[in-house]
Amino acid sequence: MAPAIPSAELRLSYPLYALDFDPEDANRLIVGGGGGAARSGVGNKVTVLDASHEGTLQIASEIELSRDEDSVNTLAVGSRRNNSLLFYTGINSAEDDLKKGKNEHFRVFTADLPSKSKAEPKIAEVSRSAFFSTTDNEAYQRLLRISGRVGAAATGSIGRAKDAQIAIFDIPAATSNNPTPKLRGKVELPKEAMDMDIMQISEDEHQLVYCDDYDIYTVVISKTTTSGPHSVFTMPIEEAIGAKDRASFRSIRFLTPTFVLAVANVPKAGGAVLQGFRLPKPTDLGKEEKEGKGRLAISAHLPKSITRATGMAVRNLSPPATPTSKQGDTQFAIAVTGQDSSVTLYTLDHQSIGDINLISNLYPITTLKEVHLGPISGLAFSPFTPPSKPSPTTTPHIKLASIGSMANTCIIHSLPLKPHPTTATTTTKQPAPRYILALASRRPSPRNLLLGSALVFALLALLLQGILEVRGASRPVIGARSFTPVTWHQPGRFYGVAPSVGGGVLAEYHDLASAAAVGGEGGKGVEKVVVLHHRVTEEAEEGVLKVEGHDEERHGPARGWEELEEGQREAWKGTLKKAGQWGEEMGEAVFRGVLFGEIAGVVGAMVA
Repeated sequence: MAPAIPSAELRLSYPLYALDFDPEDANRLIVGGGGGAARSGVGNKVTVLDASHEGTLQIASEIELSRDEDSVNTLAVGSRRNNSLLFYTGINSAEDDLKKGKNEHFRVFTADLPSKSKAEPKIAEVSRSAFFSTTDNEAYQRLLRISGRVGAAATGSIGRAKDAQIAIFDIPAATSNNPTPKLRGKVELPKEAMDMDIMQISEDEHQLVYCDDYDIYTVVISKTTTSGPHSVFTMPIEEAIGAKDRASFRSIRFLTPTFVLAVANVPKAGGAVLQGFRLPKPTDLGKEEKEGKGRLAISAHLPKSITRATGMAVRNLSPPATPTSKQGDTQFAIAVTGQDSSVTLYTLDHQSIGDINLISNLYPITTLKEVHLGPISGLAFSPFTPPSKPSPTTTPHIKLASIGSMANTCIIHSLPLKPHPTTATTTTKQPAPRYILALASRRPSPRNLLLGSALVFALLALLLQGILEVRGASRPVIGARSFTPVTWHQPGRFYGVAPSVGGGVLAEYHDLASAAAVGGEGGKGVEKVVVLHHRVTEEAEEGVLKVEGHDEERHGPARGWEELEEGQREAWKGTLKKAGQWGEEMGEAVFRGVLFGEIAGVVGAMVA
């Protein structure tokens, strides 16, 4: 049963396509979207939402944009500037401008922070720029990511244009009078980027990671240079029927400078899989050897109900204090949206031991079904700063916001957290605990593996039993000799003569041998419980062979093969041979364990 996760919902007046949290306030969320150009009745807007009240979402401020231009397609929130919040969007210019080759798609806005002196916070556009050089009129700003003072925007096109690009730009300092980002350069792409992310990895360096359908690339961005793109991973062809049927990447996010997490879709709606990759060191990028390639570190399949993943969000619950600080032990909260409007939650652990970094325990928590009425168009986690000490009265939460384009809805789920105490590094100081999700994750169940193993062992046991029965080495349990060719049958301990020799009279003695195991008739144990009798009847001049339990008073004396006189042995051989029960090639070993009655009139008769 899925855990109860509190949520708040708000329906707006326009379709929603983009969202992002204020990186310094988990209660402030900005969303954007609209009806696009020349669509009467549905405007283009940006809205700041207040999520500080439990169970409700409220509109803090809103701006209506030009209906001649496109809707808001991307949105990323930056830093504060003069008691306002900067955020960046992707909005295509009006169609008349596009026809003239002018598309100022990159927009910068400011949103007033709450203030007692301002009764009505405002949102205002402060600059617009053109970063792309593509001539495709259908191109738009499909992807936007920022980290610190560096950002990247990538093109998108209805027809997946060949002249795809990623624009890398610098964001001015908060104290600058000019908030307009400055274009640093463009990365020309052979194929459109499916998704991308950016992370500051040192004081002066950022790293960009992006994926197309089948490949992952990285770009190292320093103060003065840009290195890349470097191919670090290619989806293997041998995992599918052909190149066109390979699993394809859908989303990618940084975990740490060492690891990225991607979600890929299996072809033909065959499901989706989460994959964690270890990136090569920046100094090894570009090498053709293994050192220059990424390696798969962990993976997990999404539930079978999700035939295709549509998006992903990731949040580090114990981020390092600064970009230059080493990432220690932490847990990542992960959310993946599916084609069925679901959101599946996962956790992933990062461990750091000296210079060794590992990711492990990629486990599911739950799947939230039908979160929106229609496709989920965006997903984002709120920031989280661990408190210095746990509070006995309040439970910290991390917020997960999702938006739906069809129902114009924004929903925020609040995921509870709990402290995870760490080991003290000294005997006098206990470090502050890190936090993890309080929702229990589900480790992979061994049930299917155990059932499969049990089935394999059962089949092997049946096969072995059948072989033993066919070879005469076991009493019948599954009756293998009854449905296998007689040419396979062999005599043995439990089958005196194989049925292929002629009728199986001696083959019955295993049943009587079973009686010996429980004490024989009257509770008396017997060593040899099978006796062959020779009787002459009117119908069969040569006599008949009969298998019975040994009763000396009723049947007369009987002896083992080794105890018979030579004449009796030869007589029995002849009789069994005529009856089709024995052949020279079988040897005399088959007679061991069987008692033989007297053949009357034969020289060397047995003496009682």
